[in-house]
Amino acid sequence: MTLNKPPIRQKLLVANRGEIAIRILTAAAELGFQTVAVYADPQDTAHCLTADESIKLASPQSFLNEQHIIDAAKSVQATMIHPGYGFLSESVSFAQKCYQEHIQFIGPSVSCIEAVGDKISARQVAQAAGVPVIPGTERSITQSADVFAFGEKHGYPLMLKARDGGGGRGIRMVEHPDQVDDALKRCINESPSKQVFIEKAIVGAKHIEVQIIGDGYGNVIHLFERDCSIQRRYQKVLEVAPCPSLSVSLRSAIHNAAIRLARYIEYDSAGTVEFLVSNNSNQQQFYFLEVNPRIQVEHTISEQITNVDIVQTQIMVAMGNNLVTDLQLTQAAVQPVRNLVSIQARIVAENPFKDNMLSVGKISHASFPLGSFGIRVDTWLQTGCVISPMFDSLLAKIIVTGPSLDDALAKMAFALQRTTIIGVDTNIDFLLAIVTDQTYLGQNMEHTHIKSLEERTPALLESTLKWMELRQELATSSAKHITATGLGSASSTVSPMSNTNLQFKPGDAFNIEISHTDNTSPLTHTIQVDSIQVNNFPDELVAHAQSTIPALPANFAMTLKKKSALGSGLRRKANAQIPGDLGTPVTGMLVEVGVQEGDLVTIGQELFVMSAMKMETVVKSPINGRVQSVNAKPNDLVELGDLVIELSEMKDSKI
Repeated sequence: MTLNKPPIRQKLLVANRGEIAIRILTAAAELGFQTVAVYADPQDTAHCLTADESIKLASPQSFLNEQHIIDAAKSVQATMIHPGYGFLSESVSFAQKCYQEHIQFIGPSVSCIEAVGDKISARQVAQAAGVPVIPGTERSITQSADVFAFGEKHGYPLMLKARDGGGGRGIRMVEHPDQVDDALKRCINESPSKQVFIEKAIVGAKHIEVQIIGDGYGNVIHLFERDCSIQRRYQKVLEVAPCPSLSVSLRSAIHNAAIRLARYIEYDSAGTVEFLVSNNSNQQQFYFLEVNPRIQVEHTISEQITNVDIVQTQIMVAMGNNLVTDLQLTQAAVQPVRNLVSIQARIVAENPFKDNMLSVGKISHASFPLGSFGIRVDTWLQTGCVISPMFDSLLAKIIVTGPSLDDALAKMAFALQRTTIIGVDTNIDFLLAIVTDQTYLGQNMEHTHIKSLEERTPALLESTLKWMELRQELATSSAKHITATGLGSASSTVSPMSNTNLQFKPGDAFNIEISHTDNTSPLTHTIQVDSIQVNNFPDELVAHAQSTIPALPANFAMTLKKKSALGSGLRRKANAQIPGDLGTPVTGMLVEVGVQEGDLVTIGQELFVMSAMKMETVVKSPINGRVQSVNAKPNDLVELGDLVIELSEMKDSKI
């Protein structure tokens, strides 16, 4: 593809962070543009290394503040802003402000975003364009009664969706009427606009999306489809392009529907039209789901099978280039290269064994496969990077490409085995379990659907444990080989799966000096380790010990667990053995406290709500009791396990 270089020196600011910021900054630099990065936290600046210059924002919330981004761009005379995905990428008002300030917004026109950026208006556009839609409401709803009425007419299950949700946020499946109240409340809270609508649930459906690119001259092409059916709670985990199980006729019908909708609104940028495909082998049907008027996380695999740089094309189209005459991109010219299959796996800082709970901390080591044909890695990780609950959990994307699905799956397994990240929990070995499960992915992924991963999870977790054990065995063997051959120093002989070579042993004794900060005569006490149950310092140490400290018993059990140091305030951990100790089940922001000191509470009563990665988790009382203390307030950053509410238990109140 030949791209026309701009006649004047352009400066592009990327209003994003992480791997997508690096992807866009690199694409712009290759086009000859000057580049500008923005950041809010000095510990989150890895993407800034790719830019010519960087600007510090006031806070993490500035990524969502239109004026803060505009002011940053004007301060360095940026001529263009690329929003990436998330944040302000689908904001009509932000696009308008860019144009008002004579800054080129890299994305669709305001009219296109208005037409499809809202999920209800997008449904209306699809219907007008002759694209089949799922039965649903044509307006926002706020009352449970509206949901009950829809359920009576269309039956259950049904979907509650935020009009402006994304990434799995603001969406709940409701299978029974008694789930309506809580699901509606959670969806409204997770929606930026606090607006929710209803659709009939299509059970067992595949999630198929079509990558499109349009220009300002009426040209629209597709770059084929992606199968994004491997999801967890409506968040994509692994994507494949093209979908290996679609029939020729159904594939063509879906492509045509996407193009028809795009032409109807004169779409003029990169975007995605998403569909649900009923997974009924007797009669497959497809329905419009939504339009994403922006670049997507999984654009990579469409690039791999078509050899089209979607990010650069998006930039050049925004600058007025014609797809056909300037960029030589016609539908006939764009074909999958040698019938290639590409797969993307999302590595996230989440623990599959703890309900995919966010893991925060500092990265002490990160390594990825090198020198392998057909393997691409998009990441922002570096040693010393800090994973914070303020942003999403995506650490890296592993993209593999091969001549067949089986070849691509084998490449992905190879790549994941050679990926190591230390400092936070990740899903690497869970991904390995997925791509090596022939029962799950067999028959060209014919039986994968939006809920299939959740259904298969128990078996996949068993396989994940085996991959974790194998990884540890290989790491230990490698460390022994290095020691035996003298290839490394004493420090390099530590297993890459360990964070330190410091190990405690029974009999170790330590002197501790304790004094007031203004006292120059400290008291010295001794702690001696008698026996060790868990020896994984500094992450965790569980031991029985003796002490001369008067406040402690002579013999006691102790557990040392490393804190992330990301929480606001010093709090003790909730004791799992005490029913009245209510700690947070996730690391994140405390957004709501429903009780105060002295209140009486009953079993099942909501006590507080946590938000992590914009998803809400409600903590309810396990007992009848009285609130003894509330140890955090809304907007506090609270670490996993920190005590938030302490209850005094009333007799005969346990569940």
